[in-house]
Amino acid sequence: MKQMKQKYREFLPAVLEVQETPPSPLGRLLLWVIIILFVIVIFWASLSKVDIVAMARGKLVVNELSRPVNTSVTAEIIAVLVKEGEHVEKGQTLIKLNSKSLVAQLEENILQQQINRFHIARLTLLYEHYLNRPAPMILSTELQKESPILAKQISMLLKAEVEDDYNEKEVYKLNQQILMAQIENYQAQKEMAENLLPIYEEQHRALDLLYKKKMTSKDSLLEVKKKYLEAKFTVSAAEAKMKEMQASYSQIDTQMNSHIADKIKEIEQEKIQKLNQNHILSVQQKQLEALIAQYELKAPIAGIVEALAYRDAGAAVEAPQELLKIVPENEKLIAEVLVKNQDIGFLRKNQLVTVKIDTFDFTRYGWIEGTLLNISSDAIEDKDLGLVYKAVIELNKNHLIIDDQPVNLEPGMSISAEIITGQRTVLSYLLSPMMEALDDVGKQR
Repeated sequence: MKQMKQKYREFLPAVLEVQETPPSPLGRLLLWVIIILFVIVIFWASLSKVDIVAMARGKLVVNELSRPVNTSVTAEIIAVLVKEGEHVEKGQTLIKLNSKSLVAQLEENILQQQINRFHIARLTLLYEHYLNRPAPMILSTELQKESPILAKQISMLLKAEVEDDYNEKEVYKLNQQILMAQIENYQAQKEMAENLLPIYEEQHRALDLLYKKKMTSKDSLLEVKKKYLEAKFTVSAAEAKMKEMQASYSQIDTQMNSHIADKIKEIEQEKIQKLNQNHILSVQQKQLEALIAQYELKAPIAGIVEALAYRDAGAAVEAPQELLKIVPENEKLIAEVLVKNQDIGFLRKNQLVTVKIDTFDFTRYGWIEGTLLNISSDAIEDKDLGLVYKAVIELNKNHLIIDDQPVNLEPGMSISAEIITGQRTVLSYLLSPMMEALDDVGKQR
């Protein structure tokens, strides 16, 4: 039957053939497939979500910021001990400045302290000498080893002072010996006169009896009486002289003791003066050493030398000029980015970030995941972007795999960051241009 209808239609005119021919089921099937696919797409678009990202540009920096090395003095460079890109350790000397005048002052200061210490040792020995305490009049072995020449000079001075003291004491002793000899002489005269007095007295009594009996002359009597009185005067004069000599003898003792006391006082005063001088010099030494230390620029941290201003000696620098920077080596890198003003309201700490390194094509070498670490509290002015906020991103790793080899990222590499601020459905994403257009309908600027 179907074959007869089909043959019948073949003999109909073209228009009637089209009218009589039933529609093809393939078209209906295609239409239903399109409708079903459309429904599936709408259903998928309403359920599937895409990330909402805020784009930001920036660069990689070390977590610990690079340390500038500045000069705090005005001086001439006499040596540059490092090169650009060289690794240095913390405390390593980088640049030396001319500090010759200060070094000369320091050397003079140290020498003066040394001289004072030798004199203090001399005065200590001299003090013991004047107190009659047995002690060798030589400087210690340590001082002799420290400076043989200075020790010899100070020892000679000490020896001369001791000899002068001995000579002065000898003069005192000699004067006392002279006085003692004179005292002994007067003592002898006194004793002789005292021995003659009884004799003269006896002679005077005998002659007086004879004179009364008219048996001797008056001149003989007076002569004996004269000798008696002369002997008596000699005794009195000798006693007076002996007292005078004994007073002079005691005075010499007093003078010698006073001389020793004065010397001890002078020694103590000179020793105190030397100690005070050394205290002041010690303070000045520390000040000079601290000042000289400023003429040697040292690395504040271990790292790599960058931005070296001078490579040779001879240049004059002024405080507080920056001469170089030390960038920490192998420190953890972070990304600093500038976020546009319209995105800042959606940023929160700990949001996930995708960091793409401009140096390496992310389609070939991938990207680095990170976390939003910090957001500045105030905007800054950027000449290209206007008001922007600075944000810090913590990276999960510091390297990328390039040709099967790990390559460390370097500070200063430019990056683009995609900060995931949320999610939205694909349908809302596709309809957003339409919604914006509808929102603008009927509006006029």
